[in-house]
Amino acid sequence: MNLELACGNYDRTRRLIDGSVGIDGHAVEVQTLPPETMFARAFNDLAFDISELSFSTYLMHVARGTCGYAGIPVFPSRAFRHSAIYVRADGSVKTPANLSGRVVGVRNYLNTAALVVRGLLSDVYGVAASDISWRIGDVEDVERDIIAVPDVLGDTEIKAVPRGATLSAMLVAGEIDAIVHYNPPRGFGPAPAPIMRLFADSAAAEQTYFNETGVFPIMHLVGVRKTLLRDEPSLAWKVYDAFERAKNVLVNPAQQESASDRWAYGVARNRAALETLTRYAFEQCITERQLQLDELFVPDLMQT
Repeated sequence: MNLELACGNYDRTRRLIDGSVGIDGHAVEVQTLPPETMFARAFNDLAFDISELSFSTYLMHVARGTCGYAGIPVFPSRAFRHSAIYVRADGSVKTPANLSGRVVGVRNYLNTAALVVRGLLSDVYGVAASDISWRIGDVEDVERDIIAVPDVLGDTEIKAVPRGATLSAMLVAGEIDAIVHYNPPRGFGPAPAPIMRLFADSAAAEQTYFNETGVFPIMHLVGVRKTLLRDEPSLAWKVYDAFERAKNVLVNPAQQESASDRWAYGVARNRAALETLTRYAFEQCITERQLQLDELFVPDLMQT
């Protein structure tokens, strides 16, 4: 059977992309796509046999019973997110605690970067998601005619920005107090640029967070269409093995051990990070209860 795989172009996936690592018994056609495009096509249309998926959106769909993919404990994208909070350089938000009662913009409330930022603000700085008013919009240029507001539980205020508005322009104008985004918005830079990071030394803040929690936040996982697994249950292991082999074939073999540890796949080695995400999703009312890990992954891979 030919399989269609969608994933990002990382060093960890490059051997799958160039075909030097394959999935046992299958021909594989790989597409590398922007995350927003890939996730929308996967969740909305089941467009791929195997796909990299947003972890936050996956949790929501699993909780609602609407996900056509079964999770494989492969995590091709991980990132600390202290560096993803941007404020006005001349504004009054100087510390994370200052965000309580403020208006914060985000491109997509459900993306995992935003989930992790809201979680660390609550865990470390005592600012809950519901303490902030959220505005959803395009960051730099208008890309969408209609901004969808997610249907989440609870009483957190989430609204779309006015038609034609952008978050970066709203921040510079003082119409919102911060932006959470995985890329620097227009206007960010050293003084006298109008936008700066909330954490001036975000690397130090992220190192402290890791030292205290041991968590290297997971952004994405891999999913296989459930219909394929019903026909070929062994495909789950084959996909896991292919991603594992692709990750471990590094350009510089001297870096293999440390890189493998940092980007470890499997459930056991990632339990703390995974349980943190499921807790965040519950606390932020994306799921109505905290999901258990055995609800997220193919049963045969729970011992990885």
